[in-house]
Amino acid sequence: MIASPIDPRDQTSEVDDPAYRAYFWDSPGACDEWELTRADLDEVLDWVRANSNGRPHSLWVVVRSDQDVELIRLRGVDPPADPSTWPAWAKEAKV
Repeated sequence: MIASPIDPRDQTSEVDDPAYRAYFWDSPGACDEWELTRADLDEVLDWVRANSNGRPHSLWVVVRSDQDVELIRLRGVDPPADPSTWPAWAKEAKV
């Protein structure tokens, strides 16, 4: 981890009600996908733990702009992806 001080004046906007996506992996290629809204991160993490049933999972925050939907990885990786494409610090998440 690298921690660096920042100047908060560079911020141009913020989202007070983010959406999250959780992906639970069963077998190669089989995935159970959910979008979570009206919750803070602690509630989302609790929900993921309660619903993972031991399956590997990934958690993302959703960023919508115009016609685009982008995902920012918060936790876990997608097992079907080639591990060489994962960030070096990423780990498979299981609860």
